[in-house]
Amino acid sequence: MVETPAGRLAGRRHDGVDHFLGVPYAAAPIGAFRLRSPRPTPNWTGILQADRIGPAAPQHLAGSQTWLNDPIINMDEDCLTLNVWAPVDARNAPVLVWFHGGATRNGHGGAAACDGFGLACEHGIVVVTVNYRLGPLGGLAHPDLVDPDTGFCANWGLQDKIAGLRWVQETIAAFGGDPHKVTIAGQSSGAANVVLIAQNPCNRGLFRTVIAQSPPLFQPPMFVGLHDAGEYTEAVATSLGTTVAGLRDLAGTDLVRREAALLRDADFARRFPRPRTAPTLDGALVHAWPHEGVLADVPLLIGFTRDEAKFWYDLALPDGVKLSALSPPGPGEPFEAALVRLIALHYPFDPAPSPAAILAGYRAAMPEAGSDAIWLAIYSDLVFRAPVWRYAARHARRGSPVFFYDFAWPLAVTGGTPHAACVPFVFGTHRHPHFAAKVGADDATDALSQAMMAAWAAFVRDGAPATHDWPDFNPELPAGSSQAMALGRDGMLFGPLHGAARLAWWPAIGIIDGVD
Repeated sequence: MVETPAGRLAGRRHDGVDHFLGVPYAAAPIGAFRLRSPRPTPNWTGILQADRIGPAAPQHLAGSQTWLNDPIINMDEDCLTLNVWAPVDARNAPVLVWFHGGATRNGHGGAAACDGFGLACEHGIVVVTVNYRLGPLGGLAHPDLVDPDTGFCANWGLQDKIAGLRWVQETIAAFGGDPHKVTIAGQSSGAANVVLIAQNPCNRGLFRTVIAQSPPLFQPPMFVGLHDAGEYTEAVATSLGTTVAGLRDLAGTDLVRREAALLRDADFARRFPRPRTAPTLDGALVHAWPHEGVLADVPLLIGFTRDEAKFWYDLALPDGVKLSALSPPGPGEPFEAALVRLIALHYPFDPAPSPAAILAGYRAAMPEAGSDAIWLAIYSDLVFRAPVWRYAARHARRGSPVFFYDFAWPLAVTGGTPHAACVPFVFGTHRHPHFAAKVGADDATDALSQAMMAAWAAFVRDGAPATHDWPDFNPELPAGSSQAMALGRDGMLFGPLHGAARLAWWPAIGIIDGVD
């Protein structure tokens, strides 16, 4: 039993850990609060039972997103809850706050992958996982949606995350956590949101350290400004037969379903090949894109998986069922044309490198590789590995501690290390039935997960992964000589970054200029 500012909560105790699940941290974002800033949780009388995971935000879970996310039993627009795992004897314990990934359109804080029991039980930290609004409910943006109380007209899901962090500041002491020792962490879009939170000076008092696992540090059109986001919102409203303001009158589950149907419509998809519901550069909550913003002066643990692109192009279940929606372009002219488009979409600097030179470099570095393998290497490097390396170098050059990793655990049957494969290792959930056959369930799997849990917990506790010999990232080394902690079959080994020489082929990504 704990006393919170909003009322009393009853959780459950198991194996030395108190579980408080489905705890409301903001008012239900429904009715008049739909597509508006989160409001404080109304007080309640009596005792609120907090013994089961709250509903996930409405979403359509399919394809690659099902690799990490186990089937969702309960979805509801009333989804602004979080989960707390706290050691029974916790007193001023450090706190890990986790924001799940899923392209800001999938996932939830109650997924099996991010169950906080193991970290709380074995390492004495308090773990908080947060649900937040997704898809159109979390990302539609337009001046006509301005919230009269806050002045915001965008980034509802990002606002939810910040509201969750404010709840932690006000309430976590009741669970044995220390509000002055908070680490904000996430994977994929959750990591990108963590970066955006940590780049806004208004949020500086909400955290002490940052963990960003495979953050997509995109540029437009993957992330968009308010004008482009507004254009998309207007198109959705018109297609659904209402006004922008009228979107608030649609039931949330209906809005999510109908927006997803629009994206499958050929005419709509030609105009909007991807939904514009990711974080928006609104000039209020988001002042700079992730790849060019300035992170708070705090320790940073950051890295990527060895084969990020496999998630989108070559992800399959152990029984051979393919999950990826995309296929690599064919060799020759299709490959070259796709590479031109990929560079235009993801390379944020001028001048862009020559596609022909990039292709020639990868072919020379991977002489035995076929066209598909080369495409996956280029995609992984351009979209994740090189930008993440540059971000780490920029942060370290400003004098802040950075700890860099390369997660390289091969999948048990299908091989490679795709985007998101790191999550169950960090939480010690790799033996859950949803993951065991995918990642393997042997002594080596257990050993790596235990080592990573200890390192992550040490970072949360001390601002450095004190376990193992893990030096600070050295920004003076050029991209081609960079080093990282490799996390793989051989355990945790610090040394030259795999494929580091390829990162130098993306020139401006390796430049740390005076502006940085």
